[in-house]
Amino acid sequence: MPTYQHLIGLALLGAGALIASPVNYVEGDLQELARLLEEANGKAPALVAQSIAKEESVARLDAAKANYWPRLDLGGNFGFTQTSYTSSNYQDEQNVGAGFNATITRPLYHWGAIEALIQQARLDFDNEELQRVFILRQVKRSLRADYLSLLVNQASLDNLRLRRQITEDGLASTRSDKEQGSVSANAAEQAKLDLGQRLIDIEQVEEEQKRIVEDYKRNLGWEAPLRLDQPVPKPNVDAVISWGDQIRAEGQDAWVFDHAEVRRRQNLIAREKQELIRVKSNQRPLFNLTASAGQTQQNTAAANNVDALTYFVGIGVSWNVFDGFATAAKKRETLLRERRLERQLGAYRAELLSQSTHLVRQIGFIARQLQIDQRRGDLATQAFNVQKRDAEEGRISPQTLRSLQLGYNETQLTALRTRVRLIMGINDYLDLTLPVAIDYPKL
Repeated sequence: MPTYQHLIGLALLGAGALIASPVNYVEGDLQELARLLEEANGKAPALVAQSIAKEESVARLDAAKANYWPRLDLGGNFGFTQTSYTSSNYQDEQNVGAGFNATITRPLYHWGAIEALIQQARLDFDNEELQRVFILRQVKRSLRADYLSLLVNQASLDNLRLRRQITEDGLASTRSDKEQGSVSANAAEQAKLDLGQRLIDIEQVEEEQKRIVEDYKRNLGWEAPLRLDQPVPKPNVDAVISWGDQIRAEGQDAWVFDHAEVRRRQNLIAREKQELIRVKSNQRPLFNLTASAGQTQQNTAAANNVDALTYFVGIGVSWNVFDGFATAAKKRETLLRERRLERQLGAYRAELLSQSTHLVRQIGFIARQLQIDQRRGDLATQAFNVQKRDAEEGRISPQTLRSLQLGYNETQLTALRTRVRLIMGINDYLDLTLPVAIDYPKL
């Protein structure tokens, strides 16, 4: 459940919404990817397993709450009973018979131990939900990366096939030259090996495409063919660079208090505080409301083995006065574990802030690289348009044009890959810094 620090973090993040406007999740521009991510929310195996883990935590909470309910115990015995009296005025008694008893016990005051157990179960439930958020973001990141790889691979395959065609044309020319004796056998062999390499390159990319599609089918049940008909979105590079500069200048770090893993670790610390309450209660008197009814067979002055009913209503007390210092050791263990978790939490927060700083810097570097790559792509487009006109007018041969097109395609592919790197960097930053939005049910 949100703390005071979390609310402050959400407020500051809301105030910085204008700064964050240039960076968004890529699925907002790719409808097919958005549908894949929606499927993952209910079908991804890791998320299904985590949902089961959350249900387990609900069952633990119900078990903890059950401690408030009265407990009914039934018992019985049958056998021989010997009663000996120390006074000579009474004669020892012996009887054979059956006895039955029923006891109802309800905790009256256990020094907060039951409340602490329930609070621990609530914290466990919260942590399972926070873990689900963490896993969901991991699953979505993997799906985004794979989908963008599909788009990049499509462009890469077009270029690889063009390269294969050029290599095949070159190999045919080399064979002809070899027959005429103008090309050595070594050169002809090299050309043949180049063609084999081009075929391997194509097969590897096609196999990667196949793997991704099979993963979607296996993990999401996605049977429809992927259209992949939308281009990779083009981020506003200038706006992204300005955003990064402003983030670095203002040093926004309030989000770290509402990070899913930070909140989960805070819950673990709170859990140890509750555990300390439970441990301390072990050496204090525990008060219970008790009612019991029992039937036994006793000897009386008039007859032996007479059925007798006994009733009791009152307060029962149990007190563990000495347990061999076990409680003291458990208390020390709990305090040390709490201190360790606090140290780890501090180190983890520092690591998250370092990661966010590094990500913003990397986003800036990649954005600047994309500016260069895109400008090179624009220049290559202008040059290739001229070359195509030259080919139409017969000043460049079709073979030469294909070689020029290969270089042009490589320039465009480089810009596309840099664009994907920038998109993934932005999405990683959002995954790291966006606050966790969880509506906790009343349990």
